[in-house]
Amino acid sequence: MLSEILSNFSEDELLDFLPKSSINFALELDEPGNDSEARAFNKAHLARVVASVKQVDFIFDKSLRNKLIERLSSQQLVKFFSSFGLQPKEVTPRHYDAITSWSEENLEEFASVIGLAELYKSQLEQKTEFESIAYIEPAYGLYPYQQDISRQVFESLNNKKERVLIHLPTGAGKTRTAMNIACEHLRESPTNVVLWLADREELCSQAYEEFSKAWKYLGNRPTSLYGFYSSSNESLSGIDSGFVVAGLHKFLSLRKNDSRQLKLLYRELAENVTLVIFDEAHKAVAPKFQEVVQDFITDKSFHADLVGLTATPGRSYSTEGLSAEDERLASFFYNNKVSMKIPGYLSPIDYLVEQGYLAKANFKSLNYDHSKISAYELRDAGGIETMTTLANNLERNRKIIDTIISECHNNSQIIVFACTVEHGINLATALSYKGIKAASIDSKNDTLESRRAKIAQYKNGELQVLVNFNVLTAGFDAPKTNVTVIAKPMNSLVQYLQMAGRAMRGYKSGGNKECNIYTVMDDIPEFQSISLAFGYWNDMWAEKETIE
Repeated sequence: MLSEILSNFSEDELLDFLPKSSINFALELDEPGNDSEARAFNKAHLARVVASVKQVDFIFDKSLRNKLIERLSSQQLVKFFSSFGLQPKEVTPRHYDAITSWSEENLEEFASVIGLAELYKSQLEQKTEFESIAYIEPAYGLYPYQQDISRQVFESLNNKKERVLIHLPTGAGKTRTAMNIACEHLRESPTNVVLWLADREELCSQAYEEFSKAWKYLGNRPTSLYGFYSSSNESLSGIDSGFVVAGLHKFLSLRKNDSRQLKLLYRELAENVTLVIFDEAHKAVAPKFQEVVQDFITDKSFHADLVGLTATPGRSYSTEGLSAEDERLASFFYNNKVSMKIPGYLSPIDYLVEQGYLAKANFKSLNYDHSKISAYELRDAGGIETMTTLANNLERNRKIIDTIISECHNNSQIIVFACTVEHGINLATALSYKGIKAASIDSKNDTLESRRAKIAQYKNGELQVLVNFNVLTAGFDAPKTNVTVIAKPMNSLVQYLQMAGRAMRGYKSGGNKECNIYTVMDDIPEFQSISLAFGYWNDMWAEKETIE
């Protein structure tokens, strides 16, 4: 139905729905040598591309939604809104105004009218709106190595170590392991309070949902579950037991607030918290985040232990060795790290792959003719000028698109990491032009609702490719993903491992036996082996290791 309505627009109007650069990008990537007429979008093709790329926005973007309504023919209005009981000749401007007002308050019904009911429902399933308090019934489970990690953490805390870092590779179940620890801590006393800290909504939402599952199996009583992240406006008052999920940016905002009452409630929460769990703990020594953590663990009048979770127990990679910042992170956790060491295996990664907990990662280089890119243009590996230069390189983009299309023919589920926001939009547009079900996602152009909807589309298979810029590096769980294309050069081993890990969920966890990780970055040898990267920071930690 959406395509039917879009057919009412002219070609020029349809082109206005997409960035001109994206159209040119898609056409340039078409087979060279075709004449201009063959390479141009015809109207029907263009309508299909717009419907594919912008379908989410026609629901959630008010201006686009209104444009769609305004362009309904009188026959379509009568057909789609039969409750009016009209004939085409009876349709007047006030009927269009009525539909415009109605759609504002009835998005689900409007989505159904234009044939996108399932898309809207999938977005609802992804919503992170939540009840502030939930009573959880006991059903859960842990792998043996996760149970062993949990046991060692408690041994460490019981020996007055107070702080410990859990080091497990991406996809190995850090969150689930930590939930076991949190639940056991809550069972110890009805007045214990666990505070889970994370810096992104996706991570907070994942923790909130995971605790709900964990307590059903591990709980010994009803308990309270609180969420303070994203759009939550719940009060901090009265929290004297249970599990609290808090966004670091939300708490930073509370710390800056001049309200005496808010500061008092924040202080009361700090006095009641008995265990802090910090997700993505390599960020714990970022100055502002460290201030929040210290609010809960360093006051002499009360005490809370600290457990960190990370796949990368360091802050940066350097060919010159460990940095002062890496050492500061280790010191912050008292150089106390719990990890895995399996007899007969050089790396726990090998064990986890062999046992099916992780997918075997096949690293593949994307080689292209980069002779036209000068060393001057690539002088800053993470700079915007370099990213823009690479994002606009035709040969590079053709290689990326060809690789993705080849993987799509193998029914792969693919996450792509783009160089820039525009690069992500361009790649998604070009893929849609080639008939691939793809969409882009970024923090600049997407609303919270459209981001959830696209992620839901990808998870349920409506999209085969999800291109993103700086969104899906962490807190994104789609086990069926078996390909990542890292089209963004970087000098961060931490980020690289997070990106590669999106495809590494093993078949025992609903994932795959093998995955393909394509990368254009060749400068750092450790980036070509997850096993080598996993152990990079070990020298600075006096770690406890699990023995199977």
